[in-house]
Amino acid sequence: MQTDVETVNTYSRKLKVDISPEELAALEHKVLKDYQRRAEIPGFRPGKAPLNIVRQRHSELIKQELIDEALRKFYSEALGKANINPVSQGKIVDFKFEDIKSGMQFEIEVEVEPEIELKKYKGLKVDRDVVSVTDEMVDRALQQLREHYATVKEIKQAEKDHYIYFNAQELDKGDVPIVGHKYENLYVQLGSGKFDPEIEKQLIGIKKGEKRVVWKETIRLGPNKEEQKQRSSLEIHVKKIEEKEFPELDDTFVQNLNDNKLENLQQLKERMRNNLAIDLQQRTEDLLQNRLIDELLKENPSDVPPSMIENYLDSMIEDIKKQSKDRNVNEESIRKEYRPAAIHNLRWHFLKKKLIEAENISITQEEIKNIIDAANLDKKTKNRLTSDKHYMDHLREDLIERKVIEMLKQNAEIIEVYPYKESDKKE
Repeated sequence: MQTDVETVNTYSRKLKVDISPEELAALEHKVLKDYQRRAEIPGFRPGKAPLNIVRQRHSELIKQELIDEALRKFYSEALGKANINPVSQGKIVDFKFEDIKSGMQFEIEVEVEPEIELKKYKGLKVDRDVVSVTDEMVDRALQQLREHYATVKEIKQAEKDHYIYFNAQELDKGDVPIVGHKYENLYVQLGSGKFDPEIEKQLIGIKKGEKRVVWKETIRLGPNKEEQKQRSSLEIHVKKIEEKEFPELDDTFVQNLNDNKLENLQQLKERMRNNLAIDLQQRTEDLLQNRLIDELLKENPSDVPPSMIENYLDSMIEDIKKQSKDRNVNEESIRKEYRPAAIHNLRWHFLKKKLIEAENISITQEEIKNIIDAANLDKKTKNRLTSDKHYMDHLREDLIERKVIEMLKQNAEIIEVYPYKESDKKE
């Protein structure tokens, strides 16, 4: 067998395979003997019919099986000989075979992981947001905790500050329902302004089970830039109305949390500030990491094999189907929406492998052991995890990625920026 490899592009190779008559004859003899063992020919015991008779009676089937066997056997051997690891099934682009004396020639195009040329990965310029926990953040966290411990009472009629749970149907002109524009299981606190201040006012006084049409007018410019009033309407169907009574934020509230480490409101505020700082720091680091990867991809452009993109999206769709109760997911929409993310993640995957190779990054068994030992887990759980190959492989991959990111950080030009003024800081 003679094999030649042609580079089509960064992720495609064309294998040209030439099989000699001698190799084909040996393979045909094997196929023929297999047919002889299975053939049932009148006048002969099973497996004892002469080969020439078997060939004569099953010539077309034998020829097709010879082709199938030759493609399977010599394609696999050609891949090994050329040291090619395809990422998808190869595609036959040319095939020639008349008889054994002429041999067999075929060309198969395969996709492989693209060749990556590292152009720049040191000295990447990225921004790091400088943020800190504000009093407003702590107050919002306290309010959320206070809401969690609120006493809820169901009532019949809604007033300001009450919570209503409802369905909404969008209406056309003449208050005709618009098909496909019904929204279920919504809720809003009247007077909060989070839904729409004008509509919330119109819901004051609505009762449980009541249906009420609410509307608002907006001004839009017409074709001649004249102002036109446009009315939009909703039919609100109230399912439930609740009134919430919130506990006072004082030392008594803190003592009722049943936390022995907290004695007063000031200690609670300090804990919340510390927790928010840890969370904010993690989000800042995550954002920095994303910026580093984005900058790396920009500086090191590469192609992605189409088959890998499709396989990535296939896997994502299967995961969505498993997690969703509705199996009738819109696959076309998912593919369109997530294709950029698939390409981004695959490009990062290729570059990460190249960086690991270039920087000789590795993880020792001792490092993995230290991570598991440092975890707050009992001995039985630790033993179970260390014997779980899938978990250990995932942990190793995660730790190596952390080292790659850390290497990029150490070699990057990180510029600290203030994304907003101190007085405007939000959580």
